[in-house]
Amino acid sequence: MSRRIDRNAVAEIALIRIDKLMTMSSQKAKEGDMGYAKLYVQMARRISMRTKTKIPKEHRYCKNCCAPSTPLTSRVRLNAHRVTIQCTECGHMKRIPYLKEQRG
Repeated sequence: MSRRIDRNAVAEIALIRIDKLMTMSSQKAKEGDMGYAKLYVQMARRISMRTKTKIPKEHRYCKNCCAPSTPLTSRVRLNAHRVTIQCTECGHMKRIPYLKEQRG
């Protein structure tokens, strides 16, 4: 007879492991070892897909090459109505609007 684990417990364990992997990834990126940094991000993405949990927003990464977003691996620019984050590893750009902050 197999024992089932509650979905909430699985999600909680997944979030703990994702958080640990993403912090390890940013540490490796700061040390300059991008191979392990990208590997840790890929592992965290795999866990999040299989358990259907989201990676927290404080852990940013490039969705194109899986490099963690640190000041060494990304360039941030403020344009008229959006924040542009460019990955220095692959050149991929992410644009985030910030209209609410300008109005308020």
